[in-house]
Amino acid sequence: MRRLLAVAMLSVLGACTAPPTYSGTVQTESITIGSQTGGRVSAIYVAAGSQVHRGSIVLRLDDSLLQSQYEQAVALQQQAMQRQNEMANGTVATDVQRAQAQSAAAQAQYQQVVAATQPQIAAQAAIVRDAQAGQTLASSNFARAKALAASGDVSSQALDQARAENDAAQQKVAQAQSDYHALVSAVLPGEKASAQQTALAQSAGYRTAKNGPRPELVAQARAEEQAASAAVAHAQTQLRETIVRSPADGAVESFDLHPGDLLNPNQPVAVIDTFADPYVYIYASQEDLHKFGQGARVTVKSDAGMGQFDGVVEEHDRSAQFTPQNVETADQRAELVYGVKIRIHDPQHQLLDGTTVTVYPR
Repeated sequence: MRRLLAVAMLSVLGACTAPPTYSGTVQTESITIGSQTGGRVSAIYVAAGSQVHRGSIVLRLDDSLLQSQYEQAVALQQQAMQRQNEMANGTVATDVQRAQAQSAAAQAQYQQVVAATQPQIAAQAAIVRDAQAGQTLASSNFARAKALAASGDVSSQALDQARAENDAAQQKVAQAQSDYHALVSAVLPGEKASAQQTALAQSAGYRTAKNGPRPELVAQARAEEQAASAAVAHAQTQLRETIVRSPADGAVESFDLHPGDLLNPNQPVAVIDTFADPYVYIYASQEDLHKFGQGARVTVKSDAGMGQFDGVVEEHDRSAQFTPQNVETADQRAELVYGVKIRIHDPQHQLLDGTTVTVYPR
């Protein structure tokens, strides 16, 4: 990955017979890593400057929530698979018999509810009539007590007793009438409807068990199983993303996270400088381009005193461009040049990113 814009300078040495040299800036390959899921950092395994290998764990995120979601997805997948198998294999004889028995029992229950409706209504109506009769008697006794109390033939205590019995009788009538109304308008119709729905559902279940599932139900069960399997795969992927690993051998260039930090999805975690050979871009004029054919070998000398290295031309531009503006002389800036990418063999990883080198054609 290019992280620094290559700056190259073409330098013609004094004498015409002296071979030309080319300067450029070393660029190393690096990889930015992170997590597609994000979460809270639970453990750290590296620091800036640490060397890592391919597959090494850089950090872990708290996976408790994702683990529970994964287990839930697996449970739903198992249910969907079981349903699909039942649909595909059809219904066994014992299941048909069981469904038939359940349908018959539900139908009998419905008929029993219907048959019990009228007796319950009649019984509640009788309760209302009895309460009304009691209220009539209590009202008569209360009227007589008031008349006798006016003439002084009945004590005030007896009058209060008659009044209380009359009030209680009225309340009993009101309660009995309310119970009758609820029974007729809500309780019995609700019980009847519920029993009817149960009977219809059990009957439909028996027909399904007897005739086998319809094709559209089989297709629906298959689609539900596929969706459940996809949910499990997604949950597994999210769980894997809670462990951030290095994709290659290298060294951690930058890292500033701690346990407890929150990491957003796709947020960069670290930059890994890989141990791949670095490269340098130089710019050559058309007269010198023949020296830099693909695969041509060159000598690369570190300006930082790191030594001399072998280099191989990987590619060069297919079209010309003006020499970059930081070339020193005006006449050189006017020249058309071609960019050349040179891979530097550096097995000991001595060259540092950003240092300059001098390239000598062979």
